[in-house]
Amino acid sequence: MIFKIAFRNFTKHWKIVLLAIMGTMVATMLLVGGLSLNDSVQRYLLTKIERNLGKIDLIVKDKADTIFFPKALNPEKIESFLRQFPEIRDFAPVKLAQVTAKIGRKYTDLFAIALTKELKRFANFEENGIILSYDTAKTFNLSVGDQIEIITAKGSYKLRIDGFGEKELNFRGETTSANGTIFLPEDLFEKYGIYPLKNPNAYFISTTLPVEAHPRLAENLKSEGTIRVSVPKYRLKTSPLNRLIGYLFIGFSGFAVLSSFLFIASFFGILTEERKKTLGVLRALGYPRYKMFLVLFIEGILYLLSSATTGATIGVGFGRLLLDRINSFRRTDDLFAFVQDTIPFHVTFRSIVFSIAISLVVPVTILISRSLEFSKTTPVTLYTGQAESKKTKKKKNIKVILAFLLILTSLLHSLEHALIVLLATLPLLFSFPIVHLTYGLAIIAATLSMVGQGGGLQFLIRAGFFLIGTIYVVFSTVPSLRKLFERVKSVPSTIALAYLDKHKARNFTVFVIYSVTLILILISAIIPYSIAEYINSKKQEGAFGYNFIIVENPIKALLGSYKYLEDKNFTSKFEKLIPIQLVQISFEGIKDKYTFIVSTNEIFERLILPSEKLMKDLKKRTKDGIPLRSVFISDKIPINHQVGSKVRMTIKGVLPGISPKLNEEFTLLGRYSQEQALLPMEGILVWDRKIFGAVRGYAGIIKNPQDALELQEFVTRKFDGAFYITGEIEKLYSAIKNLVNMALQLFYIGFVSGFAGLAIMTFRNVYVRRREIGMLRAIGSKGDVIFKIFIYESFSIVTIAVVVAVITTAFVIHDLRYFISPILSDFKILIPIWKVLGTILSVFGITLIFVSIPASLSKRIPPSEALRVYD
Repeated sequence: MIFKIAFRNFTKHWKIVLLAIMGTMVATMLLVGGLSLNDSVQRYLLTKIERNLGKIDLIVKDKADTIFFPKALNPEKIESFLRQFPEIRDFAPVKLAQVTAKIGRKYTDLFAIALTKELKRFANFEENGIILSYDTAKTFNLSVGDQIEIITAKGSYKLRIDGFGEKELNFRGETTSANGTIFLPEDLFEKYGIYPLKNPNAYFISTTLPVEAHPRLAENLKSEGTIRVSVPKYRLKTSPLNRLIGYLFIGFSGFAVLSSFLFIASFFGILTEERKKTLGVLRALGYPRYKMFLVLFIEGILYLLSSATTGATIGVGFGRLLLDRINSFRRTDDLFAFVQDTIPFHVTFRSIVFSIAISLVVPVTILISRSLEFSKTTPVTLYTGQAESKKTKKKKNIKVILAFLLILTSLLHSLEHALIVLLATLPLLFSFPIVHLTYGLAIIAATLSMVGQGGGLQFLIRAGFFLIGTIYVVFSTVPSLRKLFERVKSVPSTIALAYLDKHKARNFTVFVIYSVTLILILISAIIPYSIAEYINSKKQEGAFGYNFIIVENPIKALLGSYKYLEDKNFTSKFEKLIPIQLVQISFEGIKDKYTFIVSTNEIFERLILPSEKLMKDLKKRTKDGIPLRSVFISDKIPINHQVGSKVRMTIKGVLPGISPKLNEEFTLLGRYSQEQALLPMEGILVWDRKIFGAVRGYAGIIKNPQDALELQEFVTRKFDGAFYITGEIEKLYSAIKNLVNMALQLFYIGFVSGFAGLAIMTFRNVYVRRREIGMLRAIGSKGDVIFKIFIYESFSIVTIAVVVAVITTAFVIHDLRYFISPILSDFKILIPIWKVLGTILSVFGITLIFVSIPASLSKRIPPSEALRVYD
């Protein structure tokens, strides 16, 4: 009988069931979606271990080895050392370098490895010829027999692909995320000038150990003293990326989950009220308390299981959609192509069950609490509601205790916070509008006085207090608005506001969902938009005023670098092109080392430093010329020298192992804020000396993007690096916009619970207010007037939420400006007006759609039926 009653109640109200499922499934859907991302990434990384590494467990290199400047190992010494470890099953010497390849119309950087007999034995590979890694071939749609062009320090060469490599020969670097490898016979490796050394610069090692034990062996190998050892398989298997993406998503969508839980609490409260009269009869007929508990509990469980099942099903599809979005964030370039994997979708049954279980913990707890409370209620209260005063008194006592505990806890933090908590909690004990208004304004005033103080935690606390104060102020205006509409004789508005004022607590949950979600959406629209626009505004500034950087390949220094300044056709595309060097600087008594630009005073013709005062001084100085042996230093370097004084520093090239140290003295001409530079650099040395071991290059200014693309290709074909900073900033700007749009979509999910909550409340209100509807219809009110009452009531809740959200967002933005201004004084917070207005209007539009269905039912209730005493 109990199951029959519960199941009948569940199936009878199918419209409410659908809305309940829509509101409560959000938590399960988001949890399944987030955990499916974890499952997909974890499986993807595990497949890469076999696909891109094969037997390669460890990779050994010299400590000073870099991809641009390889350093050879001593084979006899290393191999003798490796044989001392019984855990090492096999190893192979490797000559590892880098080339630039042109495949089709695009360029890509590839590893180049000599296909020696030792490596072929290690990889159990018998074919000869030129082998390209399988992932690279797949990305570029290459077939055996196709030609590609490689560019080395000696020149460019066209090669015919003889086969594709898998496992060890599908090597994509220690992180398995590089563009791939081209394997060439050893004679071609030397002929094309790919590798300048005789001995190998790396060893691939296979072990008998499980992946978890690789780091321990690596530490033992490092005892040799001159080598570094990487553990690629272990890094992949234990990568934070395994779990990070999914957990970040769950955290980012956490408020949507919270919205779902708030909706559940509100829904079960409404469900309890709905069942009071019908189940009160059963209680009066002698049904025991435990059966009353079971009737409501089973019905609630049916709602929760339906929503969890639906949420899990939709969550699988949602996870697939999210992964598609993540896969769509591809790195693109007009000149270069990149080998980028697509993560295949995968979700485990364990994740689905775990998500359902976690999403049901809070709802079931709420349901048990409501069902117990319901079962303890007397038949008289269930049927007539006469004992509500005692319940109200009990709730008030609970509020007093909670308020006292909150104030006591806040005293541990500071007296200021305790006073604000006192202001925030006292209005909960009084229902007078003037009290809410007074205390709300007091909270806002107190919070405004603390703007810009403390750290991130204090910032969040202030935002919370300001939100509470705004809620009190806005809610206190409801009675006044009701009186205003009474004067203008707007019946729907007056009745709607009267109901809103009467049932504040019941509407509060939906109101909080709307307001906080809207705050998050507005902040997520404004802050990243401001950051993106700030970056976009800096794109012409580039690096200290120069937007095209050329970095010479250090290997070419042995063979002779290209003289770019002597190429008139090349330099004609630039407004300015000057030689620069990158060096490492250290100061006496300071452990840290810093990277400086070295150039002649010619750099100051177009230099932009992030200091207005310094730039004015430079304009005056440039008339007479900036003297050599001068220096401009970032204010992050902790030296106490005054402008105009002499600074002694140690200068060293950044290339390892070949750079002598120079101890020189320079005149300090200025300090600047490094944070305000788009591409931070710790200092600029004005010197005409070439420093051995420095990374050499050029800084230029170019305005035409098409010229920049042509020059990038020209430099690439010289086996040097070229970076068009303006273009890179535009890509960053586009990437931020994509992430912002994805974040906004996640926050919009939080509104689903709010929309469903409003619709269910409207269904409930139509049912409960049938007598009032009947009376209004009996005295001549049209169906449209009744319809408007329910629409206006919902719109009132949304309007209050929007007003609170807009005011609170304005405060948060104002407060945030105080945090940012010391770091980025020229950063401006911009508001995307159309996006903000579009968001607000969409909230009203979707609310109208959700609420119109239940509100339209009120138009169809005839006066004769509405005036009857309902079931």
